[in-house]
Formats: sequence, C-alpha cells, structure tokens
Amino acid sequence: MKNTPLPALVYFHGGGWVLNTLDMCEQPLRSLANKGQFIIISVAYQKAPEHPFPIPFDDCYETLMWVKSNAATLGIDPEAIGVGGESSGANLAAGVAMKARDSGDIDLKFQALIYPAVDESCSSDSFISFADGYGLTRKSMQWFWAQYLQKSSDRKNPYAVPIVAKSLTGVAPAIVITAEYDVLLDDGYAYAEKLRKDGVKTLYREYEGQIHGCFSLAAITPDSEKIQQYLADEINSLLAPHS
Repeated sequence: MKNTPLPALVYFHGGGWVLNTLDMCEQPLRSLANKGQFIIISVAYQKAPEHPFPIPFDDCYETLMWVKSNAATLGIDPEAIGVGGESSGANLAAGVAMKARDSGDIDLKFQALIYPAVDESCSSDSFISFADGYGLTRKSMQWFWAQYLQKSSDRKNPYAVPIVAKSLTGVAPAIVITAEYDVLLDDGYAYAEKLRKDGVKTLYREYEGQIHGCFSLAAITPDSEKIQQYLADEINSLLAPHS
C-alpha cells in the first residue's frame, strides 16, 4: 500500500567524529534504502574537536527521539525504528542503543554497526598488524579519539566507549560488520562477542580482503554492493517479527 508506514534506519556517518558530511554517505545510503525498502534518516551531528563528547552523541540521540515523535509525518512506522552507522558513526549508534535501553524512551528494533570503533585503547592485534598501509591508520584513530574524548572521565563512559559497558543485556539486536584488513577488525569482533555473551541477538560478518570504508567503495569494489545487500536483508530479517 502506498501510504503504509515504512521502517526506518537513523544513520550516523563515519569520519572519526571530526570529518565528513551527509553528502559523503548519500550514495551508499540511497543504495541501502532501495535494497531494503526502508527509510533512512542521515544525521548531521556536530563535530569534534569544537564539539567533543557528549555533544555529537546527544545530537544523535535527540534526532532519534525527533524521528520517533514525527514518525507519522515522515511516513515511518514508530514501532520499526533502528540505528546504525559506520566506524565512529557505529560508535555513536552503539551508544545510542544503550541509552535507548537505559531510558526506555524507544524500543529499537536493531542496531547496524559497520566496522565500529568501540575501544579507545587502540591496542588490539589488528591495530598492531594493520597500523599502516591499509587506509585508516592506528595513529589517525588515536588522534580521532583524542578529539572526541577531551575529559578523562569520558573514557569510562559506555556511551562514549561502548566496550567498557558493564552489561549490554537488553540492547537492540545487532548486526556487526567488519573488514579483514582494518585496524577496527578486532574491536568489532570483540563487541559482537560481548553482545552475544550478554544475550543480545547478534549477526556478525567479516568481509575477507576488505579494508576500512568498504561499505562506501562501490566505485572500487563489488563487495560494497554485497555488504549493502547483506545489511538490507539482515535489517529486514530483524524487522520480520514486527511485520
């Protein structure tokens, strides 16, 4: 039916909390929306270092609440909303999913985490193995974290550093995607395992031979389309019980 409300993904772009604009992710998000037949709201949150944590995080959460409140006007089913993002955007999505659980403001149906940045220590094996020469470097990621977390207390806040959460029980079902040659590979895997350990339905997939940013590299690799299709299919699978 033409007027039937659609599910929605509230999306937070990557860029180390410092870089990028909505235009940078428009093409892959258009592709994802068409593949999944759901609405995507892409969020222009404020950037560090001028606007460090919690400002970008608060922008993202407040936008999610705005989407819920205005769902009818937007043509969105308010009971079929999820969050997602890539890299630093996936960090924001993971934090937002935790706050949604803690506050009870909204029952998110999914969280889509594409090579998420969840551990500010940058000390995993993949950070050492792929520190240079694979796009995103360890040094760059350390710098990005320093721009975003400007208070020492931020490093103990799970909304800022999701891996330090005492419990993830009750957060939205998760889709976690990683790339083989990415400094964030081990972060994503560790977070998926933490989600599973805490009883959260979690779908995990690592893309072999790929680097950071592969979700948005359709002009370079056919795997981008495959990742987008996989994500669309799995989002719809998580929405299926609702529909």
